[in-house]
Amino acid sequence: MLLTPGEFLSGCFFILLCVACSSQLSLSPEEASQFLRRPKRANQVFEETKQGHLERECVEERCTKEEAREVFENDPETDYFYPKYLACVEKFGEKKKGDLVTCVHNIPDQCSPNPCNHQGTVRCEDRKGEFLCHCFTGWTGLKCEEDVNECSKGNGGCDHECTNSMGSYHCSCHNGYALSGHHTCLDIDECEDSPDVCGTAQCRNLIGSYECLCETGYVYDNETKTCQDVDECESRVCEEECVNTPGSFRCFCDGRQGKKLRQDLRSCESIEPCLALDMKRNSRSLYLGRMFSGIPVVKLRFRRRVHTGFTAEFDLMTHDSEGVIFFAGGHLNSSWIVLAIHQGKLELQLKYGAVSRVTSSGPLVNDGQWHKISVEEQGRSLVIKIDKEAVMKIAVNGDLFTLKKGMHELNLTVGGVPFKEDGLVNKVNPRLDACMRDWRWLTGEDSSIQETIRNNERMQCYHSEDHSSFYPGHGFAYFNHSHGDTQTLSIQLTIRPTSTMGVLFALVRQDHVPLSISLSDYHSGKKAWNEYILVSFGDVTVASAAVSLCDSDTHTVNVTVSGNSTILEVDGQQGMTEFVENLEPLDLSSSYSTFIGGIPDVSLVSTPVSAFYTGCMDVTVNGQLLDLDEAQHKHNDIRSHACPLVAQTSESKNVIRAE
Repeated sequence: MLLTPGEFLSGCFFILLCVACSSQLSLSPEEASQFLRRPKRANQVFEETKQGHLERECVEERCTKEEAREVFENDPETDYFYPKYLACVEKFGEKKKGDLVTCVHNIPDQCSPNPCNHQGTVRCEDRKGEFLCHCFTGWTGLKCEEDVNECSKGNGGCDHECTNSMGSYHCSCHNGYALSGHHTCLDIDECEDSPDVCGTAQCRNLIGSYECLCETGYVYDNETKTCQDVDECESRVCEEECVNTPGSFRCFCDGRQGKKLRQDLRSCESIEPCLALDMKRNSRSLYLGRMFSGIPVVKLRFRRRVHTGFTAEFDLMTHDSEGVIFFAGGHLNSSWIVLAIHQGKLELQLKYGAVSRVTSSGPLVNDGQWHKISVEEQGRSLVIKIDKEAVMKIAVNGDLFTLKKGMHELNLTVGGVPFKEDGLVNKVNPRLDACMRDWRWLTGEDSSIQETIRNNERMQCYHSEDHSSFYPGHGFAYFNHSHGDTQTLSIQLTIRPTSTMGVLFALVRQDHVPLSISLSDYHSGKKAWNEYILVSFGDVTVASAAVSLCDSDTHTVNVTVSGNSTILEVDGQQGMTEFVENLEPLDLSSSYSTFIGGIPDVSLVSTPVSAFYTGCMDVTVNGQLLDLDEAQHKHNDIRSHACPLVAQTSESKNVIRAE
């Protein structure tokens, strides 16, 4: 129950009276009344009718917290002021001095020092025991320290793009538009701003863009900014690729898909071989050069409960002068041996712990003949034999087998090493174009290898081979150099083709073929059908020779390019150099990529012939024979140093066909 003020005072008087009676304490009526009242100072009436003055209350004389409250008339500001006031008095004394006056007068100002973020604040407002930061547009937060992302709401009012920045933002427009004011994007009339934007054509403005228009029968060319005649190729007069020419057109067929142009000069037909090769395989032989990447063609792991000495025996036939035959041992940092061919001779590389060694000896083995090779551990020696004659005996101190969980293990790879070639003691190209048969590893024959080879013809060697590179009619070899160090480019090709179509040699730069040497059964410049060797700059033939090459003989083609001169010779007979008006000479100082046996996926119209070459070929540039094992890329079916022989007539069923 709430008491009225009168009831409360009556109760107090009653209590005091009881206390006085019980303790023998007597108070006069004046004293009792004074007990419930606070003494008032001289200017009491003025202070109660007007807010207390800080100077009078707390500077001229020391004030209590209640007197300080009369100055501020609120608790928060009083609670903030009074502890700091006592600190001023303690520091400067109670007497009115300049330091005390300054100290006391500075206490109530919440904005001194300014707590607001200077960059985002208009002004600081002092409030009762606190402050208020008034922010510039684009800022928010208690101290105006937070940027407002205007773009998050309604895209900032921008028509297209809104970009937020600290305390602000700006609008931008898409291509074809310009900013009007701060938010609006207006279409740019490109036809008015740039009268020559379409050249000789008519310009029509579009929303955000423009288009160039030509009269009926013409089409606009963006590069030349002119109207050109209508392309007849739009009516699909060609089966595959079509090229428009003034008043005519040319059709092309994709030779990389095994096609060539028919005699109607519009449709395409398959490229058929003109000569058969002996494509029979030996199912009990292993081709070591199948993987151009240099990874092994066979990987084996042997595990023995008891220690076994290493033995290997096999027959090898190759024309290659360098490559890895096999690796045996643990891993790169353990004991291992590598038997390789280097400069035509056997080379043994070994590593036993910290000891590394390279030994090469014996006769040349890259003569295209079969040689029986054996490697055997005899005590602490490795003995290598060629045709049962010892050619190397090397002392070793270690074991090729690695003991793991009670088992002796050995890894063996054929045609490569199980690590990068940089890990070899003597760096050699691991790719070896060679044939192996009658192999025995650790005195045994692995039947699983034989079964795998029988089921995969690509792992088998050809039945009969000659010393040359073989191009099967799909894929090419690629070298990343252009041979343009001199002012003259000399190219010699030794070929035995099995088709009348195919690229022999090409220099390529991006989507252009500045130089190509190819076989073709059609001369577009002469509009004549015959067997030709063509030398072309781009799609223009600059030299040609009409000669039949599908006769199973080997032919020599020489091409010399120097300035404006291009000379073609076939088997010593000079071909015809053709005059082409305004033809720029081949720039031998430029950088090109060299392609052998085909061209990459460039435009069909960049050269007269795009078909892959089929047959045998060796390439010499400026006196340097190109070794396909050194190429940056080579199709796995291209053989670097072995080419099948010509088949007998009765074996025509084995004619190779482009895949």
